Amino acid sequence: MRVENQPAFILHHYPYRDTSQILDLLTRDFGRLSVVSRGSLAARSKLKSILQPFRLLNVSWVGKGDMPTLINAELAELKPVLLDGRRLTSGFYLNELMMHFLQRHDFQEDLFQLYANTVSWLATDTSLEIVLRIFEKRLLDALGVGLNLTHDADSGEAIKPDNQYIYFIEHGPVLALSGDMSSQQRPLLNGESLLVFSRDELGSEAIRREIKSLMRHVIAFYLAGKPLRSRELFR
Repeated sequence: MRVENQPAFILHHYPYRDTSQILDLLTRDFGRLSVVSRGSLAARSKLKSILQPFRLLNVSWVGKGDMPTLINAELAELKPVLLDGRRLTSGFYLNELMMHFLQRHDFQEDLFQLYANTVSWLATDTSLEIVLRIFEKRLLDALGVGLNLTHDADSGEAIKPDNQYIYFIEHGPVLALSGDMSSQQRPLLNGESLLVFSRDELGSEAIRREIKSLMRHVIAFYLAGKPLRSRELFR
């Protein structure tokens, strides 16, 4: 099998033998897959400077099975995205989530576009909290485990801004009652926070804190105990 000029991003890479490397790619038409890039770590390799994360590439490979061989890669953009500082760390966070949540060869073009748009968004002056929370939310939507942010999961009534709700994963927000001990193990949020987030907004600092707590709780549940190295970098 031979594939040519497939749009792709590098999610992860590591050395293989002396001058080669394994690349975990997010591709537009083939989902997540791994390829062997032979000789690309050699000093004179033309690919060495091209094969970098957060750059939209056109890649070509040949071979069958789980580890085809990369035969070419070119930059697909005249001005590659450049990230540094906390925005670079945020990019690593995106990559880790994609590596954890996407099965190999699970094709979802919407996820490829979500990732591409978010990487470009990271390079702007937009608040990192907004970029990351909306990415997390849309990632869960694409995976079929999206959040209920607009209706009480028990009563079916619309969320009311002035009420407080306890969020139950894979169920949704439930009106918090006085003395309910569930709020000690699960996120407690104001209705306003849920409604604002449902509109892809994050509003005030207080709302951002509540939504960050909610998303950390949900992401941790689906990671099932797997650590995220990028969070250590944030610290």
